[in-house]
Amino acid sequence: MSWHSIDAIDAAIKRTKKALIEPFDFWKWIKLGIISILIGNGGIENGSNFGDFNQRYAEEDKAGPSTGEIINQISQFWQQYQTYILIGLAFIILLILLFGLISSIMEFVLVESLVTNVVKVRAYFRKYFRVGFNLFVIQTIMGIFFFSLFILAMVPILVPLLESPGAITFGNILMAIFWGIFVLVIIAIFSLILSSFINLSIPLVMYGGTGIIEALKIILGKFKADWKQIIVFWVTRVILGLTAGIMVGIVALILLVVTIIILLVPGAVLYFILSGIGHGTQSALFWIVMIPYGFIAAIILILLLLIVSAPVPVFMKYHMLTFLQLWYPDARIPFHDSKESAVI
Repeated sequence: MSWHSIDAIDAAIKRTKKALIEPFDFWKWIKLGIISILIGNGGIENGSNFGDFNQRYAEEDKAGPSTGEIINQISQFWQQYQTYILIGLAFIILLILLFGLISSIMEFVLVESLVTNVVKVRAYFRKYFRVGFNLFVIQTIMGIFFFSLFILAMVPILVPLLESPGAITFGNILMAIFWGIFVLVIIAIFSLILSSFINLSIPLVMYGGTGIIEALKIILGKFKADWKQIIVFWVTRVILGLTAGIMVGIVALILLVVTIIILLVPGAVLYFILSGIGHGTQSALFWIVMIPYGFIAAIILILLLLIVSAPVPVFMKYHMLTFLQLWYPDARIPFHDSKESAVI
């Protein structure tokens, strides 16, 4: 039995090379990097010092405020600044929704750019705005659904703590944190699975003339009939993503270090020259010279970031599209190299 996700690797590599290297186009890399960043590939890490918290809690009766007093202080802060807090939250939610809309449209822009091997951000953005908006609505509903599941899962843990704040212990808090992490992991797994099906549906919407829901039903129907290919596809994607990410990450780190060193040398030379002729940090001439140089250095670093942001998303998307073409031939993806591809 042939595994399509493995068979697709060679063609994905060839298509990635043709898109990025044969020939090399600087501005094409920049545009693909912008698209990749707008689609979104990031995360937020949070941490807390449990040991320090435990020590302070143990000494609470001697020196620190009680849990009830802390909750009262939080309540007073909320009552005093709730208007500003709500305005800030509304602004943050608006930014998240705006970025979500742009990200949804850019999913179609990236696929079209890679299939045609011609990157036209504004033209494709206008072309796929409507279907991108539909995808945004579906993803927003998904987000609300999974967030609601998280809240419901946390209710049995949080309600007793809120009802009896004086009985809160470090063990209760630790249990709530571990339970929350467990729930988030489970929700993340199901969210990634559903997102995988949606990503496979996008080319059907673009080149099959179907709606997103209809395309998703087609993919789910194909999954029921041939689920083993999808399981191997998920495993292959994880391995490819980690491998490609590490390889590109090492190269990007080397380029970043080299670039910073190259930029620091002229900056240091300018600094010592200006200082030597009596124009130190207190001089207007110092800032007239150094601010433009800093601005140029920042632009160079941003361009480097955009360049290194392109290869992994491009390769992973080509792999997904090539797999879909093999797994579901009726998708009829009009690749620019369809006549030359050894896979098709």
